[in-house]
Amino acid sequence: KKRQKMDEFEFTENSRAMFDEACLLSPWLVRHFTRNGLTKGLKEEGCGVVTEEIMYTVCRKVTPPKYLDRTIELLDTLKTV
Repeated sequence: KKRQKMDEFEFTENSRAMFDEACLLSPWLVRHFTRNGLTKGLKEEGCGVVTEEIMYTVCRKVTPPKYLDRTIELLDTLKTV
């Protein structure tokens, strides 16, 4: 499986694209908050290897409710497994 590193994470499947696209879904001015929130969520999950399923779990935890449906729809378009 292809793996991409970012800091202490190893992204597998299509999880890196999910991470990047979830960040890009945010307005430009708050994108760094989104990236930091996702990174913190991944750290709290205690995972070094990030799968697509973990991205769903973290997005559900850190995404504000009013944006959650849109974020999950985006993840669904990128899901490979």
